[in-house]
Amino acid sequence: MGDPRRFRRNGNDAGTATVELVLVTPLLVLLALLAVGFGRVTDARVRVEDAAHHAARAASLTHTTAQAEQAARSAAASALDASGASCASHAVALRHQRLAPGSTVTATVSCHSDLNDLLGTGLPGNVTLSAASTSPVDTYRSTP
Repeated sequence: MGDPRRFRRNGNDAGTATVELVLVTPLLVLLALLAVGFGRVTDARVRVEDAAHHAARAASLTHTTAQAEQAARSAAASALDASGASCASHAVALRHQRLAPGSTVTATVSCHSDLNDLLGTGLPGNVTLSAASTSPVDTYRSTP
């Protein structure tokens, strides 16, 4: 069967598991924080793209430039607020051809996302994300 003494624990390696755990734990915490940081940036990017879509669509449904700008800002703000995006601030820019039927409206939403609470991960303190979306102005809509 073999020598039963070979299964005995050698007294020289006592406590090595504790030392290994102490050495590996900071690395595991750092990896977890990096995963959270990249997840937050990816989530914010998707939410900014959605806000740009909502802003472009809202602007394309209006008849004047002032209405379009107000509708785009309002739609982007409500989309970002409803989604819980981690935007410290955001901005909306519109491009259009006088909202003529058959033209397009392009909304660009920029979001300043704050990552300062993930210190020690090597990620920048803040990231500016930007997305654009285009929506057509209905060709057969009525004029005001």
